[in-house]
Amino acid sequence: MGNSKISRDPKKEESSPTVEEEGVVPAEPLPAQKPSQNEISRITMANAESGADQADRGMQKEYFNSSGAGKFLPPVLKLLELAVAIVCIGLIDDPAHHSRLRVFISSRTVALAYGTFVLFLVFSVVYLFGKVIRDNFPWKLSSLLNLTGFILYLATAACILNDWSETKNRNYWPPNTQRMDFLCGAGSVAVVGALFYLIDLIVTVRLGMKGEIE
Repeated sequence: MGNSKISRDPKKEESSPTVEEEGVVPAEPLPAQKPSQNEISRITMANAESGADQADRGMQKEYFNSSGAGKFLPPVLKLLELAVAIVCIGLIDDPAHHSRLRVFISSRTVALAYGTFVLFLVFSVVYLFGKVIRDNFPWKLSSLLNLTGFILYLATAACILNDWSETKNRNYWPPNTQRMDFLCGAGSVAVVGALFYLIDLIVTVRLGMKGEIE
């Protein structure tokens, strides 16, 4: 009995847990935390707001940089067109008035010239008065009127210069050629007026497409 030895099975020793091992609870891996929908929505809204702010700042920067002088260009052109209409009426008045005694300009050219010059003189005055009281024309309507002004001024200039050329070739006007000079000057200034209306049309359409004018 005293010499007897208790044989121990090594497999049982390995499988039997010790006291220390029994007191330890194995840690389970924590599940991966998923971002909540509220956090995702906040991140998305923050990105959207920052993007909108950047876009607004970019639009404001482009507006103030590009339209600082651009939106004052149509009123300046209207002032020039008003001056052209007044000069053309003053130049054509003397030849048209004395054409009853000696033909300097035909009656249909006189009717077209007075109709064009007076109509767009009134349009320029109304446009500038609207700018003063901050009541602007829609850019599409203004573009249509500019296109009409370009066509009518070009047609009027062609008719006036044609009558001037025909009258000059007849060689029967008095030695004082002042009325013929007035007639040629009216046709030349009408060509300049047509160019002003063409430039005004291009500027108005460009600013209107960008949204810089109403």
